Amino acid sequence: MSDYDLELTEEIKKTVLKLGADLVGIANAGKASGSAQGHANPNDIVSDAHAIVVFALKYPDSAVDSKLEDDLIQANYVKVQQTMNDELLRIALKVTSSLEKLGYDATLIAPDIPREETRNIWTGILSLRYVAQLAGLGDIGLSNLLLTPQWGPRVQLGAVLTDAPLQPDGPIYAEKVCAKCQKCIEICPTRALVADNYPPYNYNLNRCLWSTQGWSRLTKVEEPPLDWIEAKPNANILIGKYEEKYPQIRVFESWRDRLGDFPQCNKCLAVCPVGKKGYQKRVSGEEEE
Repeated sequence: MSDYDLELTEEIKKTVLKLGADLVGIANAGKASGSAQGHANPNDIVSDAHAIVVFALKYPDSAVDSKLEDDLIQANYVKVQQTMNDELLRIALKVTSSLEKLGYDATLIAPDIPREETRNIWTGILSLRYVAQLAGLGDIGLSNLLLTPQWGPRVQLGAVLTDAPLQPDGPIYAEKVCAKCQKCIEICPTRALVADNYPPYNYNLNRCLWSTQGWSRLTKVEEPPLDWIEAKPNANILIGKYEEKYPQIRVFESWRDRLGDFPQCNKCLAVCPVGKKGYQKRVSGEEEE
């Protein structure tokens, strides 16, 4: 598509920032189909989708760096994440409404779809980290997280899918932010990441789930059982079995029922030097406005 509405593109970006987002970019919706991990096709959500408005909120650094081994501190981190998701949804709904009033089709893309047991994917109808890379917000690092130049992976993402003729920014930071230092690989307690491949093929979802679902901390077993590693479509189908084997998991599941789906591990996010550099620039007063 060559007939982009540049005025509308800038107007939508300004609206997103005015609504409170920290970063915004536009992705080409056509390049977001055919996900290697089985996410939805944008055209199955919005017919003739042209663009994805992608935006980010920065995490509070103290929330990322807090001691999540303490259940109460972990619960607070969950609330921080949920509050950010609520804010992202608020922004997305406003942008969707603005586009509809202009005569375009649009819908928000929820950042917090519950865990999925039927596909080999992390939660989400689209891969927000992938479309964020397409929108020029950052680079998908070895951790498989989106790394922004400003704050590394310390961001939460939201999006709006539309048929409006918005000009894409393109993946301007792809392969330019992650330094391949492998700190995320070294710190992963369940060996979910490897160095001898590239995202998303260097990432094992089931190994990651053993940690992010809380099982490694609750069971004191860091190496996931073989049946968990090999489970298809993904290891969530085995939760019932491991609740029986480790009763403490059932207690954690009751927390999840009350608080919602949330990660019990953020080690790869917290350790990233790009995020730490962003923190140092902020506290030293060097962060760009």
